[in-house]
Amino acid sequence: MTKHGLYAKEPYSTYGGMAPHIPLLCRCDECDTTFVAFSHEFTIGRGAKGTEYTKIHGKNRIIPGNWLYFKNKVKPGIVKSCFQSEDKEVFLVSYDGAPPEKIECPKVVIQNEEAPEGYRLVPAQTAHVLIGDHVYHAIRNQFGIAVGLVSDAGKDKLAVLLDDNSLLFITIPQSMQNVPNATLSEYVRQKLLLLFPEDAPRVLVTVGQGIVYLDGIVRSLAVKRALSACVNNMPKVRGCVDFLRVQMETYISDERLEGSIWRLLDMPAFKIFDYRVEVKDSKANVTLSCFESNFPKDLEKRIADLPGLQDLSLSITRFPESSSDSQVMCRVIEKELAENTRLSGAVIRLNYFNNKYVMEGRVSNSFQKQWALINAVKMMRTPSIDNRLRVIQ
Repeated sequence: MTKHGLYAKEPYSTYGGMAPHIPLLCRCDECDTTFVAFSHEFTIGRGAKGTEYTKIHGKNRIIPGNWLYFKNKVKPGIVKSCFQSEDKEVFLVSYDGAPPEKIECPKVVIQNEEAPEGYRLVPAQTAHVLIGDHVYHAIRNQFGIAVGLVSDAGKDKLAVLLDDNSLLFITIPQSMQNVPNATLSEYVRQKLLLLFPEDAPRVLVTVGQGIVYLDGIVRSLAVKRALSACVNNMPKVRGCVDFLRVQMETYISDERLEGSIWRLLDMPAFKIFDYRVEVKDSKANVTLSCFESNFPKDLEKRIADLPGLQDLSLSITRFPESSSDSQVMCRVIEKELAENTRLSGAVIRLNYFNNKYVMEGRVSNSFQKQWALINAVKMMRTPSIDNRLRVIQ
């Protein structure tokens, strides 16, 4: 028996909108034991096929197309059709693509459907179980819940809490076992030395239960991200916990970092709008919008390459392509302003989105900011323009 709160249903991170591969430090409320899991993970197997949930007669509502398991059958089959009479249920079930087999059962009214999506069969489907899944142990004829993954005598085992309150440990298949720590650690080190010869010697690699922990100092945020992404994509790696730090040869203030990001965003090569920048403690938060065809593919890497930047959050909203009269007019006015001698040195963008006109970019003084607005209003014949031009001395 156990009182420990070990299980956590995976959709918490998936449906919550969380990005994958984010390490989560989990704690049991009962004993304070901690372990690391990853968003979109909470799974014993990784990328395996044949992970369908199996419905069980008398426990789930069944429709054609479901996987269905009957007690004493070797495996589940696919329901081709189902019929009901006053006292019977009749299923046509296909096994391994063979012609459908007719199966008759007493009619059952389901009072309490614990797992509408179906159950996992254990130990047959042990490798594909998600922590928190409802499971059915075909041999013991018992239902339960997958509550954890443990390591015992060098083997990874699935912990299942059955309905009779017994805790069962099932060794998962060899193909799904975590690679021994020393083996995976050496593999990761050699791979990083090959792909990042300049930075890898300063990176400490530690491995535990298929999780790779990186620590050390690297040249830039771009390198830090590349190292982490590389490790996350290696086979047999559950995920990467990144403790890497960016080298700071000289102190760069938040104001200087913010100015560098603004100058990058103002570059004519990036057709963006509604962009905002905030930098605090060398960590940048950047939001912007663009039309689909103008998505700035290399912008994130270029920002991450800026010296002194420790972390970056970049959010990009994409708008469908627009050929409206308002957007065409914006391009004409932009060209007129760019050729205006009184606006020499200015970078001005004008866009129409969310039912409003927005002017963005940079100018040299307050006169240029007002001059640009006045001329845009005259040419556009509208008094409603959100003037976000920044004055840069």
